[in-house]
Amino acid sequence: MTDARLLIDIGNSRIKWAWAKGRELLPERAGNGEFPDFERACRPAAALRPVEVLLASVAGADRARQVAELCTMRWGIAPRVLRSREQQGGVRNGYAEPAQLGVDRWLAIVGAVAAHGKPVVVWDLGTASTLDAVDASGQHLGGWILPGPTTMLDALVRGTKLKVPPDLQQAGSITPGHSTAECIRRGVLAAQAGALNRFMEHVAGHIGAEPRLVVVGGAANDVLAGLDIEHIRDPLLVFRGMLVE
Repeated sequence: MTDARLLIDIGNSRIKWAWAKGRELLPERAGNGEFPDFERACRPAAALRPVEVLLASVAGADRARQVAELCTMRWGIAPRVLRSREQQGGVRNGYAEPAQLGVDRWLAIVGAVAAHGKPVVVWDLGTASTLDAVDASGQHLGGWILPGPTTMLDALVRGTKLKVPPDLQQAGSITPGHSTAECIRRGVLAAQAGALNRFMEHVAGHIGAEPRLVVVGGAANDVLAGLDIEHIRDPLLVFRGMLVE
């Protein structure tokens, strides 16, 4: 493949990567994990040879440098580091200082608009939960940031000294629980759902229409299993945004 592109998203918890042929993503070649997992995926026998490497990172400089050095060593290609922009793909950044918006959030917003249209709300469930909205004109309306589901669970487990940490997958629903672990699991779900519902109500009232909800993030499956919310699940949003000029 002569026009292969390697897309890398370095988050707070994991490195995620995907390959594209020109502007077309290849979902079967996407992966995630720690640096050793990424290194294995880049071994010449197992990987394509990219003509370009695109890198987005919200992690520390050392982690991004480690990934960039690996790409340079493997293929002699220095990654092109992506930043949040004032405007991209018909979306106008809502921050007064556009570069201060996390690049993963920005690319997810751009990717959601490109793939699913507007108005849209992007709900990213990771280490942090973020909510961002774009109106029908392409204006980013801003967003919210709150602790992600796992971050909430970890904090509550430490605070309550539970011997067995609660597993969010066992929450089942947001009805009241009947044990401390169950109450924590369902309380975390209720907090995430409550933030989402309030945000959706605010956006709908502001723009006069119901926005489409697109969900991404490593904790999305666990949270959505316990909630009855109409949504589009798209784990490739950040990579879609990387391919938008």
